[in-house]
Amino acid sequence: MVKFSVTGLTFAGRFPTAFSISGETTCKVHAKILPMIRIITAAIFLASFFTFENKLLAQEFRVQIAAYGERMPPSYFEERGIEDFVETTDQLGIYRYFAGSFKTRDEADLMRKAVASKGFSYALIVDLEVQRLICGAGCPYFRNGTVYVHDVQLQETSNTIYFEFGQYSLTPDAKVVLNRFYEQLRDNPDLKMKIYGFTDGVDSQEANLRLSADRSRAARNYIASKGIRVDRMLMEVFGEANPVLANKYEGDDKTDAPENRKWNRRVVLQLVHDFSEAATDDSIFKK
Repeated sequence: MVKFSVTGLTFAGRFPTAFSISGETTCKVHAKILPMIRIITAAIFLASFFTFENKLLAQEFRVQIAAYGERMPPSYFEERGIEDFVETTDQLGIYRYFAGSFKTRDEADLMRKAVASKGFSYALIVDLEVQRLICGAGCPYFRNGTVYVHDVQLQETSNTIYFEFGQYSLTPDAKVVLNRFYEQLRDNPDLKMKIYGFTDGVDSQEANLRLSADRSRAARNYIASKGIRVDRMLMEVFGEANPVLANKYEGDDKTDAPENRKWNRRVVLQLVHDFSEAATDDSIFKK
């Protein structure tokens, strides 16, 4: 067994008995081994480089269109030219809307600019790898390390219906939603429902309070007409308070924003076990 060193690395091996490592032969060994070492070192470096590069390319970037405290209907985005998007909800009940996943930040930035040009000026790029490192499973974008999507069952415990300007009559779409809530109340006698009424910012505060009460009453009476007792429903009215979107655009002149206002003319429905707490989807659907 012979042992020798080349550029700081120690090698050991069995050589033929006639082999000599003294003098000229040692130089011949170095001459043959060094090119092999260089090739191996280069191969290791390239493999490490491409592994690192692939890891970077595998990173996902998402473009968040917007985030709201209430679920927005698909038509809200479609009317602004965004037809493909993903809706998610986090642990705090914040609804987030995303426009695709991208391998590079540059690709994501192109989408962010396109989304911003359609009226969503607060669109932002979310680096999912960074979010994992910062807050792990508790991050709004992750649950147990993976992105999670909105559970459609949650739409049955909380939803929103909308109204025409100055009106409190129920639209066909509103009746579809109310029918689902009626079925939940019918099938779950221990549940109750909260009804929150809102308006846009047009007209006086007093008039808007009356209008929000009329809208809430219209929703309540529709479900009551199907046989649900009125004492299982609680109305709260807010008038023009707590708008989902600004009734007027930001700026010195505060220009009217009719496209925003129509999303504020609403009634929010929420199923609850008691008027002081909300129902959960698990408690309803496990039956």
